[in-house]
Amino acid sequence: MEAFFSGTFASDFGKDYPLRRPRDHRPAVDHNPDDDRQVADERRSLLGLAAMALIIGAATGCVGAIFRLLLAHADRLRDTMIVWAHGHAIWGFLTVVGACAVATLVAAWMVRQFSPHASGSGIPHVEAVLREEIPPAPFGLVPVKFFGGILAIGSGLALGREGPTVQMGAGIAAFAARVCRLCWADSRVLLAAGAGAGLATAFNAPIAGLVFVLEELVQKFEHRVAVAALAALATAIPGAMADFG
Repeated sequence: MEAFFSGTFASDFGKDYPLRRPRDHRPAVDHNPDDDRQVADERRSLLGLAAMALIIGAATGCVGAIFRLLLAHADRLRDTMIVWAHGHAIWGFLTVVGACAVATLVAAWMVRQFSPHASGSGIPHVEAVLREEIPPAPFGLVPVKFFGGILAIGSGLALGREGPTVQMGAGIAAFAARVCRLCWADSRVLLAAGAGAGLATAFNAPIAGLVFVLEELVQKFEHRVAVAALAALATAIPGAMADFG
């Protein structure tokens, strides 16, 4: 048996087997330069959106902080008028009620005359714009919401400051996107980032602003929206603290 195997291996070893030439090692997928170019364009687009979001966040933080300061002054003015009214019986009461009624009527007139989209909280309007149900409102919404909100909330109406601040942030973002002539996909990213910066400014809570954008507005995780929102939040809070402290 051993002789058989040894003879077989010896005979096979002595044979000349043809050497196989190695095959060309080609990649499984051909490299396409257009793909690299597309990736580079997407990165540049994302960097541009992040840079714009930084500016939008700073602007939203400043506007939201001023809005908050003026609301605090309006509350103190109303309290002062109420204290004064206690010493003037019926005339003091009528003065306070009449002043608040006039301020509320002026706010309602501003909304109906200049920007009907400024009515209500403002957050449902932003959500409808992001769902492409309605077009973005013109920039006139921002001053109407700003001064109308001060008059209405300062008069004592049961309204919150987060809704107006969110809508003003989205309005600032829409104006910036319109000036730069961005496509709807990029404009949508900036609108969501501006709205998140508005909520973060209202509550002084940047993480809540990011969660609000991803969970409430876009309702899914999108890396472009997340990057732009983080950029806007990074400047919104410092901008608000510079004004409000």
